[in-house]
Amino acid sequence: APPTFFSVCVGPFQVASSLVRKFEHFPPAILHALGQAAVGLSISDIENGISDKDLEASIPALGEVRGWNAEQSSTIINKLLSSGYQILDGQSLAKLGSLVAGLNSSTLRSLSPEVILEAIKLPEFVQ
Repeated sequence: APPTFFSVCVGPFQVASSLVRKFEHFPPAILHALGQAAVGLSISDIENGISDKDLEASIPALGEVRGWNAEQSSTIINKLLSSGYQILDGQSLAKLGSLVAGLNSSTLRSLSPEVILEAIKLPEFVQ
């Protein structure tokens, strides 16, 4: 059968969600192992199942995940920033990868042009 919206988009998300439901806590090793399936994390999983320390340690892996919805990416970013993560240079911005979509406009406006210019020159940010 030809691929449909359901089989291409909804199917993999359901698989990711059911895989993620097998865990209560998400240390970096599990988040890294989940890979793209981490997109199945619920807002509750993000807020309650990942410690601040583990979230920061998992940013490289989570930033490689494609398909976060707006609520997921902003929840991850807000939790990260409220736990003390600082975007001080292009490297710390680029490290967020796909999660940059979760940065709110006031946070973006607070970044210096130098930070943004440095980030967009980094190959990991462009991807």
